[in-house]
Amino acid sequence: MTQPPNGFDPNDPIGTWRAWRDASLEAWAKSLTAMVNTETFSQAIGAQLDALLAVSGPVQQAVQQYMERYLAQAQLPSRNEVVTLAERLTNIEFRLDDMQAQLDELTDLVRKLAVAQTPTAVDVGVIDERLRGIEEQLTALAAVRPSGRIRKATTEDKE
Repeated sequence: MTQPPNGFDPNDPIGTWRAWRDASLEAWAKSLTAMVNTETFSQAIGAQLDALLAVSGPVQQAVQQYMERYLAQAQLPSRNEVVTLAERLTNIEFRLDDMQAQLDELTDLVRKLAVAQTPTAVDVGVIDERLRGIEEQLTALAAVRPSGRIRKATTEDKE
């Protein structure tokens, strides 16, 4: 079946309704767009919004005062108290982050200092040579010491 040239199909009542709906919506959209784009409409909407804000300000303030009194009686925190607490906690978190960064820097510095001060194999070798020299000198002194010399009594000897 082919459609008639004017787009009307008597066998499709929903199609006719759909075409009428689309045409109506397009006409409404064009007329409302033309109306909204005028300066008169902008001024009228602006005046309505100003009046609404002027009326809603005192009402909003009264509701806020009522809520603060109600929350105080119910021993619940108000919005301002929660915001203040959140700001304080955020400040504490920032300070803790700063302290953690400083602690990390100090830890790194201590590790570097500990690595720099650990004795190396060369240092141990030098100490070992010095100790051997001291032992040799003590052995030499012990060999030269007169054997007839009287030794002072120690606490071990007295027992």
